[in-house]
Amino acid sequence: MNINVTFLPAEVSDIDLSNTVCIILDIFRATTSITTAMANGCKAIYPVVSVEEAHAQAVQTGLCLLAGERQSIKIDGFDLGNSPYEFSKDVVESRHIIMTTTNGTVAIRAAQGSYRTLIGSFLNAHAVCKKVLEYGNDVLLVCAGTDRMFSLEDALCAGFLVDIIHRAATEARLTDAACAAQLMYLQAKDGLIATAKNSRNGKRLCEINHQDDVEYCFQKDIIEVVPEYKDGVIFLKQS
Repeated sequence: MNINVTFLPAEVSDIDLSNTVCIILDIFRATTSITTAMANGCKAIYPVVSVEEAHAQAVQTGLCLLAGERQSIKIDGFDLGNSPYEFSKDVVESRHIIMTTTNGTVAIRAAQGSYRTLIGSFLNAHAVCKKVLEYGNDVLLVCAGTDRMFSLEDALCAGFLVDIIHRAATEARLTDAACAAQLMYLQAKDGLIATAKNSRNGKRLCEINHQDDVEYCFQKDIIEVVPEYKDGVIFLKQS
């Protein structure tokens, strides 16, 4: 098993993913919100790249909630933004959601052609790693980044997942990028939330009064579901 990390979706384009399990990470906040929604009974999420595509998908699909943000702000006319607190059980249970975000849905689409594409976060870290270990394939952790730039929170979560997988599969071979992510996590693990709040995206969320989101997104292993993306749809894959 080889374990690799890409810190931006653009780095995925030249990689053959046919034998690789991809784990998508957009900690602030798409993959955290997706994991939360699925744990709260959401039936399916359709990730799209643009607002126009979201509206077109809504017409085609029928009764769906529209969720999304641009630069951390809810899109005008949408039902939901991108805060995990918006995806509560009373709102999303048994519903279908069309989602577009600045970075997360782009990262999900970048993994087209993979053996499996799973949605990861701090919330379901051990559950998603357990599923990866069951497959036994190569692993690629895809960080969404922000506006085509490195994002610390995604790298820290990638490092956490690398650490979990490598401890369970000591024979696994880590790329330099995977080693770097693991080292970042191990260095910061005793002060993750403080580190997150000082990151670029952490500061932005705090400035728009979403400090609670920062703290929520860095909770470890509070959810046992593993969402999977396939053929344009995210559905629930039991851990």
